[in-house]
Amino acid sequence: DFQYGQRELDTIEVFLTKSARGNRISCMYVRCVPGARYTVLFSHGNAVDLGQMSSFYIGLGTRLSCNIFSYDYSGYGVSSGRPSEKNLYADIDAAWQALRTSIEKVSKITSPVLIIHGTEDEVIDFSHGLALYERCPKAVEPLWVEGAGHNDIELYSQYLERLRRFISQELPSQRA
Repeated sequence: DFQYGQRELDTIEVFLTKSARGNRISCMYVRCVPGARYTVLFSHGNAVDLGQMSSFYIGLGTRLSCNIFSYDYSGYGVSSGRPSEKNLYADIDAAWQALRTSIEKVSKITSPVLIIHGTEDEVIDFSHGLALYERCPKAVEPLWVEGAGHNDIELYSQYLERLRRFISQELPSQRA
């Protein structure tokens, strides 16, 4: 259930973009904090869509003092197409391009990357998180959440603590 009022609804922009594979991708930009310095590009889990995540995004962005940009994968929510690995890559590329064109300064910034993964993820094996970390040149210290699965990682206290540290300490140090 959506637990916010009209004021919060007014901070949410929903629009469609198109992926390189021709699918319509639903995007949601949540302006949680006026004048926020950062926007998190959030790839949600596979058991939800943007509508189900909107309350979570408002709460997360407010606690972290940043904006949240997210998207639905092909075949999720109102996004067209069907879920596949190739579509997933095209979907996040389309979301990234949509984000870059809606926040003027973002296209000029090379940002660090924080990877968070549960060690007991039953859907996306933990080895994928490790591989991303090892291959990403801008990766900061990752968070491996011991015991966290695919759909409960945000319930662990270190999840929010690590995001806060990333946004309050690591991102500002990259700007200097």
